[in-house]
Amino acid sequence: MQNEIHQRDLIVGLQKGLALIQLFSKANPRLTVPQAAKMSGLTQSAARRFFLTLVHDGYLATDGRYYWLTAKNLRLGQAYVDSAQFPRMVRPIVEYVASRTEEHASVGVIDDNELVYIARSKHTPFNSTSVRLGERVPIHCTAGGRLWLASLPEAECEAVLQRVTREQRTPYTVTDVPTLMERIAQVRRQGYATIEQEFEIGMLVIAVPLADREGLYWGALSLTSHQSRTSLKALCRDHLDLLYSAQAMLVG
Repeated sequence: MQNEIHQRDLIVGLQKGLALIQLFSKANPRLTVPQAAKMSGLTQSAARRFFLTLVHDGYLATDGRYYWLTAKNLRLGQAYVDSAQFPRMVRPIVEYVASRTEEHASVGVIDDNELVYIARSKHTPFNSTSVRLGERVPIHCTAGGRLWLASLPEAECEAVLQRVTREQRTPYTVTDVPTLMERIAQVRRQGYATIEQEFEIGMLVIAVPLADREGLYWGALSLTSHQSRTSLKALCRDHLDLLYSAQAMLVG
């Protein structure tokens, strides 16, 4: 748990600059100053100065009207992957699970109500764009996301579900809160999560939670396959015990 930091010790300008970088997304790959100001709550003058500073330092490029991220931003994510303890710790286990199962293995952590993949196996027996390193995915229709939700008190879990965007990614995606609460209650009872075609057509996922020494959830170890290769029942039957063994290596 992080120590509480006093407001007087914060550099507000740094916070605002990082917040502006995070405005860019798949839905908003390019932004104008007025758009950024509206989305961030800054004045247009302040947003423009922040953007020009980021252009000067190489994190943004511009044509004079629109601004977009440059490849230099990848250094920030790569610095985490290279230096953080969790990715280094889980990488060998992820590769071990993938080699034993001949399926795709990954570890995701929760960040700002999204699941972010911090480690993935090199072995990928099927084509998918959704299990990429650093990919941010929704929590309502992913196995790791539901494991995190199951770790929360019921009232907090429901509040999170009400707050987040529950996108209908496939015809099988569950989006209504009552049904999601039932699915999450089942995850809580059985101790692992499964997803069948809710995030991507044909995709099957099973996942077990990863916790620290105090039993607090910090991530999920997932195994991903495809309907063309197996069934969800067979995936659980054949590989759930291995995931629990890998979980034991990573917990504590």
